[in-house]
Parts: sequence; structure tokens; C-alpha cells
Amino acid sequence: MKGKWATFIPTFIVLMLRLYPYLYSREPFTTISWDNLYLSNMLLSGKVSLSSLLIIHPTLGSEFFSAIFSKVTSIYPISFEPLIIPAVGSISVLIIYLMVRDFGVKVAFLSSTFLALFFGEALIDASVKNGVYGEPLFLLAIWLMMRRKSGLKEYFLLFLISLSLIPVYFYFTGFLFLIALFFTLYDRDWKKFISVSLPLLILFPHLSTIIRPIYLLALGVYIAFYFLTIFLLQFHVKGYVISGLMAVLVILSLFVKLPYATVFPLYFLPFAVPYIVGFYYINEKKLTYVNLFLSSLLVVLLFSVLIKTSLSFYIAYRVMDYISIPLAMLFGLGGVRTKLIPFILLILATSNFFAIFATVNLQLPYTGGTTEVYTQPEFFAGSFISCNNVLAEVSTCVKFQFLFQYFGQSVDRYSAYYYLLGKAPPPTLFLLTPSLSQGYVLNYNENLPNPVPTNYEEKLNNVSLIFNDGAVQLYMG
Repeated sequence: MKGKWATFIPTFIVLMLRLYPYLYSREPFTTISWDNLYLSNMLLSGKVSLSSLLIIHPTLGSEFFSAIFSKVTSIYPISFEPLIIPAVGSISVLIIYLMVRDFGVKVAFLSSTFLALFFGEALIDASVKNGVYGEPLFLLAIWLMMRRKSGLKEYFLLFLISLSLIPVYFYFTGFLFLIALFFTLYDRDWKKFISVSLPLLILFPHLSTIIRPIYLLALGVYIAFYFLTIFLLQFHVKGYVISGLMAVLVILSLFVKLPYATVFPLYFLPFAVPYIVGFYYINEKKLTYVNLFLSSLLVVLLFSVLIKTSLSFYIAYRVMDYISIPLAMLFGLGGVRTKLIPFILLILATSNFFAIFATVNLQLPYTGGTTEVYTQPEFFAGSFISCNNVLAEVSTCVKFQFLFQYFGQSVDRYSAYYYLLGKAPPPTLFLLTPSLSQGYVLNYNENLPNPVPTNYEEKLNNVSLIFNDGAVQLYMG
């Protein structure tokens, strides 16, 4: 395959999938997008001091860019952010191409195509938020570290710039990078790891609250990596064994309630295909760092699942996305030797295109469709309600909480839900949607629908419908 096609095809796919949600709905994709757009407007208006915003939102990298771009062009952030930010996120695919280019054009093509197709990666990059900027910086820093033995000195300034910008855009990405930095710098040298990192805790005790958790987690990752290496090498565990176990686990989750999980519908199976395919090639040893990075992410994922906190779902969700990076490299390194690769790519493309379609077009629950996809009628209804009820608090689900906050509307997430359950009196104003039968989402970090009574419509007989445009219904208690 020629180099120009090897880069053009993944680039075309990555742009198409990441821009598709916005081009289809004509509204920014995902709940958190509206929070970022709101902050961009706050920076432009000057109504809130910068210090106040930084206290609440310490990562304002994309908002600063949007505010400056808006000042220069006189274009509102809502008009360009849903296009520019996904396009910037697409750069990750090109950086992955560079990471494995030394192993051949075909390997680079397969790796970058895998990442371009990856469902979780596509939907996160389609949103308007800081993390989309953070990931290309994260991958750029890793690529520069990987090349440190063959000329990092020439790129050291670029490395420092990318490293320093990561926390500005997304603190969780910076946290993952610190874990990766531990091992990349010391090349699995246990003595050097201890001799350098442990004195940091002694010499800088005032930083111990920050360093100690990272150190302990890094230590756990380090040990886990050795166990994973021994497990794979000594017991000759093949990738198809791990993929098979994952497939069984996914199928079980469709019928059995597992700890800290829900019973997913059958259409959820295609979402697991990239993980099953990627882990098939886990035995590839050409890039030690890939398995090391994968081990790090698996430890963080296990941590988020076993230690259930309010952020557990969010951490697991983000880590599952970052796992796509080492899986893409492993897929490229291993898939280049099989004659079935066109068939495998077809399965990956089909499953991921269905996942995008199910989320954006069908708006199915559990895929993010019921909470992340905004339509123009919903936007206009939110604008109209906010303009006419600025002083009144509206109770609604987490999806419309972010949309209303964009318009400066006060929002309560819980009153309407508890009223439908019969546990609270009717709120003064509350908003419902036709998709309520699929569930009511209370918390962004959980992002899973909570069931409502099948006879919830009986509760609506006691309140007055004051607005209905088919997309939303506003009631007054």
C-alpha cells in the first residue's frame, strides 16, 4: 500500500465519524459540550472573573482557544467549536500512524484505521470538551518519549511544551501520562525506579498528598506489568484465550447482572467487538511499551471497578477509551501477518458504524443516545423556556441540565424524578421528554438511565402542561 493512501483513508474515516453526530443533528454532541460552550461565553463576556472560573474549572485550555478565536473572527463558539474540536481530536490517528511507521506502512495503516473506527474514541472526540485537545498532546508526548533514544534531544522543547499543556486541557489525561512517564523513563529498571521516585516523597513532603497516590498506583502498575508479562510468556497464553474470555464476559453481561454493572440489551454486543479483536493480538512483543501502557490502563480500570466511588463509572468510561490506543498498535503489529485482515476490518467497520448509527440516529439507551444527542427542536425549546422563565428553577434530567445552564437557567436534577416515583411533591417547573420511558439520568458521572414507574403518566394529571413542542414538555406544579 502506498503511503498517501495509508494516511488518506484513516484520516477520511476519522473525520467522517467524528463530525457525523454534529452534521446529523446540527447541534453540539454530548452533555459536557454545553458546559464548555457556556464557559467560553463567560470568558468572552467578562461577566465572571478569570480567577473564579479557574477555581471551578482548572482546565480551561479549549475555552481560552475558543474565546480568542471568537474575538478574532467575530464568530460565536457554538458555530465553530462543534467542527474544529472534533477535527483537532482526529490528529490522534495520525500520531498513532507515526508511532508504528517504523514497522512498515501496512502496520501503520492498520493501527491508525483501527483507532479511527473505534466507537468510544469516535464519540468522545465528536464532543466539544477539553479532553479532545488533551489526547493528541498525550500521544505526541508519548511518541517523543518513544523516540528519545534516537534523537529526543532534537525534539526536547516540543516534548516539554506538549507535556506542560496536557493538564491545561484535561487533568485525567495528565494523570495517565504521569503513570506512563514513570516506566518510560526508567525502562523497567526497578532499582532506578525506587532510587529516584522514593526520595521525592521524602524531600518534598508537602507534595506527598499529590505524589503518594500516583506513586502507589504506579507501583501497582509496575508489579502488574511483570505479572502480565510472566503470565503471557511462561504459560504461553495466546491472545485468542483472552479474547474468548472477554467475549464470554460480554455475552454474560447481556443476560446476567454482574457486580457494578447493568444487564445490557442485545444490541450492545457490537460495542465490544474492537476490544475482542484488539486483545487477540496481545502477544505482540515488538513494542514493549505498548504492553506496558496497556497494563497501566488495566490496573486503573480494575481500580475504578473494585473501589466504587461517585467517579467510578466516569474513570472506567475514560480508561476504556484510552485502551483503544495500545489495542490499535497491537492490532497493526499482529494483523499485518494474517490473510483474514480484510474480513476483520470489515467486521470492525460494520460493528462500529452500527454503534454510531445506534447512538446518533436511533438514540438507543445505554449507548449514550438518549442523553448525548441534542436536536434543534430541543435547543429552540430550551432557549424559549429559558427566555421566559429566567427566575424560575426548572427540574429536569442531566441532559437538559447542561443545555439550560448554557442559557443561564437555574436547574434542579432530582425533584421531578422523585415526584414521578411518588417520593416528593411536584416541583414548580419541570421538564420531561418523550424518551422518559427509557429512563431518567440523574448523574453525569454515571450516565445510566434510572427506571421510572410504568404508570408515571398518572402523575401528570395533577400538574399543568404549559409548553409542548413535541421535543419537550414543560409542566407547572
